[in-house]
Amino acid sequence: MGPRVVILAGGSGKRLAPLTRALYGHDLPKQFATLEGDQSLLQATIERALELTEEDRISVIVSAPHEIYARPQLEPYADLELLVQPKSLDTGPGMMMPLARVIAREPDARIIFLPSDHHVDDSEPLAQALRDSEHVTDRIMLLGVTPTVPETEYGWIIAGDRVPGTPAYEVREFHEKPGADLAEALWHEGGLWNTFITAGPARLFWQLASEQLPEHAAWLDAYGHALGSAHEARVLDRAYEEMTRASFSRDVLAHCTGLAVIPVDGTGWSDWGSPQRVYDSLGGMPLLGSHPPTPNPRAVNRR
Repeated sequence: MGPRVVILAGGSGKRLAPLTRALYGHDLPKQFATLEGDQSLLQATIERALELTEEDRISVIVSAPHEIYARPQLEPYADLELLVQPKSLDTGPGMMMPLARVIAREPDARIIFLPSDHHVDDSEPLAQALRDSEHVTDRIMLLGVTPTVPETEYGWIIAGDRVPGTPAYEVREFHEKPGADLAEALWHEGGLWNTFITAGPARLFWQLASEQLPEHAAWLDAYGHALGSAHEARVLDRAYEEMTRASFSRDVLAHCTGLAVIPVDGTGWSDWGSPQRVYDSLGGMPLLGSHPPTPNPRAVNRR
């Protein structure tokens, strides 16, 4: 039985909005957009997840306003689980909500989190690194890719000593979106871009999140205990009313010790957070893809 895989698709994609608006005629979160080929970024991420586990062990988490985009795109994946948050509160709640569900059903599960807005030319090195991460049983493991420029919009990782008996290295330093001077120094020091692709025991993710975000953990622990009951939805709604926004990277991982990283090269990885990055990844070529019609919430609400 493979790991649990959670695909994070709850963001609004505002930074890429000028591009998706030009392509679709309305604001469309980038994870649901088809920017090359014939698959959306979300669907391409699902295909990468299927290299790692079975379809019925994959969950996609979205926010309620975006459910209208997600459901049609998930129709080819009948056994996949769609999780809907009442609203987006960033990746803290976005990761902890599915974690609560996994721990309630399978406390000893291993879990992988995949962001849904990444471009990858060659997924096999990433998949192999995630398979290799199974040897790291007592740490949260990050994937770090070899940088090409001193990027200030990515998180950076400085690797330390090798974790004995594994392909991973200790995380010596963790920097979230450094300034230009620090990014330049990290680049020359051999730093890695943090892909935010993470893996590890579900219980360990929950432990670290609980230490840094105890109020979030309390609300979502109550939700986990309410799963399958008549008041499950009500408990989830209340949790999202009470919780504040939180970033799992900035508010949890950046404060943790004992993290590990596996360096990965040759993937062509990019976080498509801006039109320029999309253009660069495609080698300056025009955007490809058929861009099928996508529901417009405003149009739906008018009917």
